[in-house]
Amino acid sequence: MEICLNSKFFSDLSVVEFGEKTLALGYDGIDICVRPGHPINADNAIKTLPVAVQTWEKQGLTCPLATAAVDIIDPHEPVVENLFAACSEAGIPRLKIGIWRYNSGDQYWHVVKTARKALESFADYSRHYGVQTCYQTHSGPCIGSNCAGLMHLIKGFEPELVGAYPDLGHIALDGEDWAMGLEMVRNHLAVVGIKDALYQHQSNRQPPFNPRFVKVGDGCVDWQRCVNILADFAFEGPLTVHTEYNFDETIIRQVGYAGTTPSNLEEWAKSDAAYLRRLLATVS
Repeated sequence: MEICLNSKFFSDLSVVEFGEKTLALGYDGIDICVRPGHPINADNAIKTLPVAVQTWEKQGLTCPLATAAVDIIDPHEPVVENLFAACSEAGIPRLKIGIWRYNSGDQYWHVVKTARKALESFADYSRHYGVQTCYQTHSGPCIGSNCAGLMHLIKGFEPELVGAYPDLGHIALDGEDWAMGLEMVRNHLAVVGIKDALYQHQSNRQPPFNPRFVKVGDGCVDWQRCVNILADFAFEGPLTVHTEYNFDETIIRQVGYAGTTPSNLEEWAKSDAAYLRRLLATVS
């Protein structure tokens, strides 16, 4: 398992600078956000992404995953094929797409049916370009808020085309036994999202306990158990750290937000990498 740094909060850095920062913080690789406002985005990815990956490889870094904008859920948008083509050209084996939302009043199974229909077209791109489509669990009113919900979406698709991306922090918030959830997605398991979370008391809020992201090891994720499970699975995919710290419920529910840089970003990002490396050493 390699520890990768998501670039969400480092959009002000150039490709070279982000590679240097990733190394300095103790990471093995990069989960590159290909999003508006980032150095690499959907408009320039065909040209810039392959060059960026070559640069990072020279720096000693891998790039096993690209992360698209959270609204990338329509496979017929012209930008979608460009993203798959750019990843293929760059040698990036996985692309995380956006997230389908459940809105109050929706018929859940209709939303799932519509999403699965769209996912068929994403899978076609995966087959053509050799880039696996990955879908992340996200707490709240999202299709696939935990592993059980994720399997409503991806069950029946070929695992090499459509991969599961369980996010342990979001699963902690929406509730699911670690072993049971990871076993559900085992055949599709492609990426593991690294966040930690808890329900924190806030006396001025109703309900008084609200979800909050914290640095790894300070929340309710049972990290040793999760790492042991992944080791038992012989999982070799990336662990991608999202560096979301001290954000409460109002921010968490804004899927894909990146407008607020966390406090202590670099200090805690470095701490997360070191924490994970200590755990991995116990199962290597």
